[in-house]
Amino acid sequence: MEIIIIDDAAGDETRELVQQHVQNSPNERVFLLRHDDPIGRGNALNEAFTQATGMFVWAPVKAQSFNEKLLREALRRFYSNPAAFWVMDFNLPGEPVDWLERASENLLPDDSCFIWNRKILKPAELFFNPFMTHLHGAELAMRLQQKNAWEKTDPFFVINDEQFIPAIGRNLEEFYHSAYRLSSDQPTREDVLERLKNVRTEHEEKEIEAGLLPQSHQFLAQGDAKRALQIVDKFLSTNPDHHEAVRLKISALEKLRRHVEAAELKHHLKGIEPGEPQQVELFLDESDSESEPVPEEPVEIKCSVVIPTTGLGKAQLEACLLHLEETVDSSQTELIIIDNASIDDTFEYLEQLKEDNFLNLNVITNSVNKGFGASINQGIESAKGDYVLAIHSDTKIQPNTIPELINGFEQSPDVGLTAPTINQTDHAAQTQTGDIEEDYLQTDKVDSCCFMVKREIETRFDESYGPAYFEMDDFCNRLSSDEKLIVVSTKTGVKHASGFTTGLMGLKLTPQVKWENRAKYLNRWMEEQEFEIPGQGSYSDRFERLGAPYDPANPPQEWLDVVQEFLTDEVRTDILRSDFAPNELITIVSTLLIANERELLRTLEDRLDELELPQALLVLFVHYYFEKNIYSRCKHYLKMAGDSHPIFDLYRLKIAVADKELEEASDLLNKLMDAHPCCPDLYYLAGQLYNHNGEEDEAKSFMAMANQLNPHRFPGEETAFEIKF
Repeated sequence: MEIIIIDDAAGDETRELVQQHVQNSPNERVFLLRHDDPIGRGNALNEAFTQATGMFVWAPVKAQSFNEKLLREALRRFYSNPAAFWVMDFNLPGEPVDWLERASENLLPDDSCFIWNRKILKPAELFFNPFMTHLHGAELAMRLQQKNAWEKTDPFFVINDEQFIPAIGRNLEEFYHSAYRLSSDQPTREDVLERLKNVRTEHEEKEIEAGLLPQSHQFLAQGDAKRALQIVDKFLSTNPDHHEAVRLKISALEKLRRHVEAAELKHHLKGIEPGEPQQVELFLDESDSESEPVPEEPVEIKCSVVIPTTGLGKAQLEACLLHLEETVDSSQTELIIIDNASIDDTFEYLEQLKEDNFLNLNVITNSVNKGFGASINQGIESAKGDYVLAIHSDTKIQPNTIPELINGFEQSPDVGLTAPTINQTDHAAQTQTGDIEEDYLQTDKVDSCCFMVKREIETRFDESYGPAYFEMDDFCNRLSSDEKLIVVSTKTGVKHASGFTTGLMGLKLTPQVKWENRAKYLNRWMEEQEFEIPGQGSYSDRFERLGAPYDPANPPQEWLDVVQEFLTDEVRTDILRSDFAPNELITIVSTLLIANERELLRTLEDRLDELELPQALLVLFVHYYFEKNIYSRCKHYLKMAGDSHPIFDLYRLKIAVADKELEEASDLLNKLMDAHPCCPDLYYLAGQLYNHNGEEDEAKSFMAMANQLNPHRFPGEETAFEIKF
């Protein structure tokens, strides 16, 4: 994969950030093209296509929740049918007139939804319209689809409604010009010309709108809220009543954390509908008002919304809050943010929101990351509302979510928790489907991304689970033990972009945390395990029926005793002399590995070299030998694992740090930090690196960061960090 970035006269901050990522990228095929003066997206894309060497080209505007696994699956599909270009989650219209209907109704997808196949598309036709500001991909697809095959495929990223930008003004005119050129029969061409005449008449007095508003949209989408605000202010100077422009300015102000000005605009925007101009006061000056201030009435809170955040979660939290503000009734809602020792500028952002009394905000700041369960406990205990809605910062609720979940408690006095359906979940009762007739479904478990309880609830989360894994399942079981019902409302649903915080925290790098919590949970709620090896069957069958312990890194003594009692000298000799099928050998070796039968295990290991081992077994082997400080065997299995999972890079880093291979360790650390910038293990290893260099103060600061991000695994010390003046 190669990546081509076009810096089209970006601001200094963006330019510096892009340059830094390019320099730190481990991919040698990352190219940066820079322009001091803007040339526009169409020209920039054409420039990139002349530089691209790949068979397939993707030019996204915004790809949220990117999924590498789905991308790999999509690429396999692309190569299996190399005679088409691809469209994600969208059916292309047929005739040019059909495209115009879609364009007029704002139903065209942005560039993120198209994958261009350079093998079948001729260079002369593979160009983007330079006179447009957005929707270049849709216009190109309209030109190509009549003579080229196309296929629909599932996206490998989340497509939000926000990505679909109206084709207004100049963009719409360009669509009509293209449709006219593509039309073959005279009646159709005359129809297009008549439509074009109407479009020109409609936009004749709003020519600025065709350029300035899309530009402002584009800069806002790129994260440059300052330039977006400058452009929309220029437009509003001649169009002060324009509904969309005012909404755009509000979004820009909120991105810049100027929430007071945004709130004033929202106040005056109420009641203004598109097409119904009214006087909008854009700037308020208290000195112009002679009326006495009206005393605020006491706020009666009905629902408290609790959102935990940690690490580098500000961007996700900000998007969540902007959506939440448009969804809930601010007069009856209290927002409680649990800031679990964030390491970005979340603290300053929340301070600004508090000054603006954003959704009656209450901020609880923890000096260390107490974890999800402890955060929800804090939120419940400090809530003022009768109901408490807990959501992840990567979750977007619907306008009816809160009232529907509150109504769920009216179904029975025994209801202890209500939850909505979710766009992606493993819980069957929460799966979004149109086949369910019941308004409320009773279930035993729900996802932690969004649920509601009453403030008076006595049940609390077990905080010993730490930052993640099984704490929600445990909480649901506690409710059931207290004879409380759990119900799902099928009349409301939420969107959850799962994995954002866990990815930044690098939780997938430490499976032993999940193993430990799984053992804690299952030992508490499942029937006590009775370990027994059957008297008959092959060795692999017997071990398989015995089963693996919940925590393979720390098996219970009862399990170990059963295995060791079974492994008599006669059985050991028979295992060594027998030939096993690959699956049988893997089962036997896995059992011996967990049981720490080093002598017998080492004899069988040579037989594994020609096999393709499961990733889970490779992780066990690497973890096992690393804990024993046998790095030669650890490296052997790391070589077999290759780049199949980032956990193996973490162990490579651990070995490099232990062996004081500082240059190699530094490169690996930077690579992992780019992908998991809030992973406490990486901060701890960085501290060890600084210790090796004799930089004790730096080492202490990184150790303190590890403790801040996960105090359960990295307990703090009194001398961990010392501030010097």
